[in-house]
Amino acid sequence: MDLASSDELLGEIYAGMTSEPIQWWSLFEGTNWQAEWGNGPILVYLSNAPNFRAQLSSRLESSPQGIVFKSDIPVDELRNHLSQWLTESNPGSGQLLRFHEPRMFGPLLCVLADQACEKLLSAGTHWWWHDAHNWRQAMPKDGVSRLEISPEEILVSQLELQSSELYWLASEACGYAAYYSDSLLESKEPERWVFDTLHTAKNAGFANAELLERWLRMAIQYGKNFYLNEPVHTVFSHEELPTMDRLTAMESLMESVYANNV
Repeated sequence: MDLASSDELLGEIYAGMTSEPIQWWSLFEGTNWQAEWGNGPILVYLSNAPNFRAQLSSRLESSPQGIVFKSDIPVDELRNHLSQWLTESNPGSGQLLRFHEPRMFGPLLCVLADQACEKLLSAGTHWWWHDAHNWRQAMPKDGVSRLEISPEEILVSQLELQSSELYWLASEACGYAAYYSDSLLESKEPERWVFDTLHTAKNAGFANAELLERWLRMAIQYGKNFYLNEPVHTVFSHEELPTMDRLTAMESLMESVYANNV
């Protein structure tokens, strides 16, 4: 789970510890990122905490705070192993491999080489995550937990990371196409239509999930090329404005134009 995802998360874990045996460890401990542990991922042991597990399941459906997995591996070994994947997968870049982010876990599995993907999954016997649309799951091929891995096997290239962003966008497109299906009846390929729309928004700098969905809603309501029409295009072209301000202004203009034309 990612402490950066919620200011209340750690307090809720401590509250849960008053009634159930819950343990947690920072994955930044013993790494160059240790000073940032309060904004980093933690490993939470919940085998004997059914009430907190149920609470966590509900939480993860509404907020991308982490992933869940089963493992037969001792916790100390598991923590060290996951810390390696987190901090040593992209040496020299200063970047973390944020595999614990549920919206990116599936896309990451799609782009990793087969051997690396299997090595990541083999830390557990079963993995679950909610990608903001549905629960997903994955397992190592033989269903067995093991940590036999060399430093070379956890390396992830920049090309793989860049490719994972497209897989994430495709996953978002499928999820939104299903959610907005009643509004996409005229499209013969709704998933493709949504993907192209989201890709346009992402290339324009509207990269996070919230901004992408707001862009998509405008495209559904006003047409895919709404941003090319004046006066909206003028605001769209002001790239010096913060993306949030730009999108909010575009929404206001589109509402005004639409109201005047009704």
